[in-house]
Amino acid sequence: MKWILKKNKMDSKFIIAICIIILYAIILLIVGILSYVYSVKHKPFKVINDEYLKEIAEYKKVEDEILKKLKPIKTKFELSENENIYFVDELEVSFNEKENKKNKKKEFDDEYDQYIKNLKKNYSLFKIKGKQNELEKTLTYISNKRIVLDNGIEFKIIKFNNVILVENYVWNFNGEYLKTIYLKTKNEEIYFVTNDLKLKSIISKFRLENE
Repeated sequence: MKWILKKNKMDSKFIIAICIIILYAIILLIVGILSYVYSVKHKPFKVINDEYLKEIAEYKKVEDEILKKLKPIKTKFELSENENIYFVDELEVSFNEKENKKNKKKEFDDEYDQYIKNLKKNYSLFKIKGKQNELEKTLTYISNKRIVLDNGIEFKIIKFNNVILVENYVWNFNGEYLKTIYLKTKNEEIYFVTNDLKLKSIISKFRLENE
């Protein structure tokens, strides 16, 4: 009888050990599959992002020199006193107004909060589809006083003291990764699709000067 009980205990331990090994193997398999899916899903982003980071690193070497050589651009645009235009280009732009919802969670004080959230969204394994406004061809003017955007229907004026954040950003737009300048204001987020890294530099420069 004792021998039978002892054998049953040994069998139970053996079964438990087998179950643990099988469970461990299943977990490893799931992790491996998820890692593979993640790497495949984000390979296009990584390729574009790595390329963009290299371009930014090269640009940083000459950024100061480029800013020193900035000269006013003559336009028919009506300017205020002591105002000059330093950047003009027609860009693909997406305007995304922030919604003021009741019981909205308090945002982090850190101005990079939304930027980090966007990065996490691009890196997420399962795509969470958020609202994305269409790209509009927009004449973009940057002066030493403000940003003026003309989409052919209306003008949008952004004062530099309303700019919270401006960053280089690889944006996932409907599954396509685009090199953009991301601009966050108190009321909206704007994506400028451009390879011209000078745009961010100019905005950053005049934003500091207008603080």
